[in-house]
Amino acid sequence: MAEQSSAAKHRARQTLINLVLALGATVAIALVLVMIVPRDDSNLIKPVDYKTIAGSVETSASVDVLSPTEMPTGWWANSARWAGAPADGVKYWHIGFVGPKNQYIGVDQAFDINPTWVAQKLVGYEMVTMMTGYGAGSVSEYKGITDKNRDQPLWFYERDSGTQGVFYTGTASKAEFAQFAKLLDLHFN
Repeated sequence: MAEQSSAAKHRARQTLINLVLALGATVAIALVLVMIVPRDDSNLIKPVDYKTIAGSVETSASVDVLSPTEMPTGWWANSARWAGAPADGVKYWHIGFVGPKNQYIGVDQAFDINPTWVAQKLVGYEMVTMMTGYGAGSVSEYKGITDKNRDQPLWFYERDSGTQGVFYTGTASKAEFAQFAKLLDLHFN
């Protein structure tokens, strides 16, 4: 009986040792596979030719869209698109820019806007200041108040007596926003 008990203990111990060895071998194989599998560390978001897209939009939609003729050093456009038949009825042009330190500036230019549409776009933001005297429009500065956009700046530039609006937002510095406003001929800081 003592021999059976000793043999059972030996088998139990050997099973535990085999389990630990199998686990170690599995972890080692997984680590080797992780180390040898190549990874693509390149930027998966490619620059877009916003000037060509803007030209196509202007030709096909007969509207003048905002598009900088030059870019600050290190900046590139990551998106440019036209929404000519959106569900809410307000046509808009979107262009997004990424900076050398991964900062972002997004510009949405909307046509034939209405107060309800503007109010929906400003949900989650509170007004900081409103400035007038910018040609036939005004500029309002907002900041985000939700967890998603907390303290994120947004500028709303109302143009052409309220028929056109430009939303200007992102994570860039105020100086970078001012630089892009000048490039887009928006003239506010």
